[in-house]
Amino acid sequence: MDRSKSLIDVKLALAAKYDRLSKLTSSRPRQASLAQRALVYRRQAEQLQRTQAQK
Repeated sequence: MDRSKSLIDVKLALAAKYDRLSKLTSSRPRQASLAQRALVYRRQAEQLQRTQAQK
């Protein structure tokens, strides 16, 4: 359980990183790709939380 909690924290930290980067860049395409990457990490963390709650 400790390992999955750590993995969730990493995914959320990566999502925050890419959110921050998407707000800093001035290129619209780069903003969109970074925001999408942040969304993917958030979804992965959410899925991990769901599977952890089911156990």
